[in-house]
Amino acid sequence: MVTLTREIEESLREAKTAFLATSSKDGIPNVVPIAAFTVLDDGTMLISDQYFNKTLLNMQENPQIALSWWGTKGGFQIKGTVTLHTNDEVFERNVAWMKERWPKFVPKSAVLVTITGVYIVKPDPEPGKKIL
Repeated sequence: MVTLTREIEESLREAKTAFLATSSKDGIPNVVPIAAFTVLDDGTMLISDQYFNKTLLNMQENPQIALSWWGTKGGFQIKGTVTLHTNDEVFERNVAWMKERWPKFVPKSAVLVTITGVYIVKPDPEPGKKIL
């Protein structure tokens, strides 16, 4: 399991929007802007699904995702493996979080991301370098 550094975690927490990339089993890509995401611990994230369509189908076919963002401290890309939750403790945690943060949103599922790698996307001598 990858452990996020403080810099990466702070950068992600400050980001208002991130871009979630998925791919179908046939390799057809899809990317969507998302705002309902949070770090659960050093190696796990939660993404709340209110409106996923192609994204959800892709994650059901292919659990590999990439999440990229840019904030005041630059940006990073996280790659990970997802598990989808609709009727368990993870989903209930997601519902409670959404009621607190954005009460008008009703989650359809909770996307639990196990982080497998972190990459540089900010200007750097080695752009795209895996750092974790």
